[in-house]
Amino acid sequence: MILADDLGSGDLHCTGHPYAKTPNLDNLADEGIRFERAYMAAPWSAPSRYALMSGKYPARYFDNTLTIRPEEPTITKILKDSGYKTAHIGKWHLSAREEGAVTPAELGIDHHFLTSPAGNSRTWTKEERDQEYWRAKTTDAYVDMTIDFIKKNSSRDSSDPFYINLWIYPTHSYIHPTPEQLAVYKGLKVNLSDFSPYQQEFLKFVSQYGDINKSMQAYCADITAMDNALGRLFDYLKKNNLFDNTLIVFTSDNGPGPLTKQIESKSIEARYKEDPDLLNSVGSAKIYKERKLSLHEGGLRVPFIVSWPKHVPSGKIDAKTVIHGTDWLPTIAAICEAKIPEGIYDGINVENAFYGKEIQRTAALYWGQEESVGTLQGNWKGIMEKGKVTELYDIVKDPLEKNNLKANFPETASKMEKQISDWKMNIKEPKTEKKIKHTKKIKK
Repeated sequence: MILADDLGSGDLHCTGHPYAKTPNLDNLADEGIRFERAYMAAPWSAPSRYALMSGKYPARYFDNTLTIRPEEPTITKILKDSGYKTAHIGKWHLSAREEGAVTPAELGIDHHFLTSPAGNSRTWTKEERDQEYWRAKTTDAYVDMTIDFIKKNSSRDSSDPFYINLWIYPTHSYIHPTPEQLAVYKGLKVNLSDFSPYQQEFLKFVSQYGDINKSMQAYCADITAMDNALGRLFDYLKKNNLFDNTLIVFTSDNGPGPLTKQIESKSIEARYKEDPDLLNSVGSAKIYKERKLSLHEGGLRVPFIVSWPKHVPSGKIDAKTVIHGTDWLPTIAAICEAKIPEGIYDGINVENAFYGKEIQRTAALYWGQEESVGTLQGNWKGIMEKGKVTELYDIVKDPLEKNNLKANFPETASKMEKQISDWKMNIKEPKTEKKIKHTKKIKK
């Protein structure tokens, strides 16, 4: 599971970016399936990652604490119990940083190295972090660690299968490429007409505060450096006869930064002045509305590539199947024939979609974001604010969310309000810790 950070649904060449060079991920898509209707379980990092690990909506418990419980079933525990060697390399964002917080080992992870400290975990030293291009070089370092883990667990002396969370930094701020990474895009000039109308509005906003060409050069450099590093991993698997029978999924945790609310309020202006590298966060949500922390499509839709040459058809684009972050646990457990402990899980097994068979999702999906809730029910998508559905879209006919149909279909909106209210009432578990405000956590 390769999870990028704040990478937009339109940030790869194969998903429509006009400038970003991503030949290795493009090849991965050509050799497998690219899903166009993939959603994370939240429009920002921590709850999205929790859902991947647990198969549950973050609103059940995680949103109250921002800490996963050590007793919860996780995909890593389930696979470890089935004989897999497990690793988590890169970003964590699943528990508090204080000593005594839940550790990777408590979640069934044999080997780990994290971007930031969490519960006495292995991480970078202060001296390493203080190096100018530390952030720019992390993906290469994490790929090296991943290859080392695979070497140890695919040798003649070890017949155990392996599972790895490779959760990388790009394209989360702050983007500060090395001169070599930046040289790939020397002279790149932005033509706004190369982007969708929503993206054009955002780029115009950014261009008020800095050089949009330099911003785009740095952002694309970060993406291509990520692609080059992942290409080394794919090459290693191929050279060692592991690629054909290794299931690889590449995706992102949410839509591109900065936060939609920061743009609307212009609160990001002060941060742009404090750190110009924030201006490099010019990711593309493709054709979709808004960005990170929004319940509109731009905050929730992500790139999603599945490669497994022995089992997955090549060159397929699935524009019908709806995949949700909570589906990861039940799907991978089913593929690996691993037993799932009894309990509540919100995701469904979509392994048939991984095998190339499109799925028609029937159950409703929900996203909670502070006091707002989004829901997807068939073709209908609704967003509820303060107890009322304020927006209603036919998301299949109108993926850009241009036409709010609430006034045209009041009965549908009213029915959604009742369903969302029931969901909110039934989903919550008792609060055991003080709630942490999302905005404060994100700014860190």
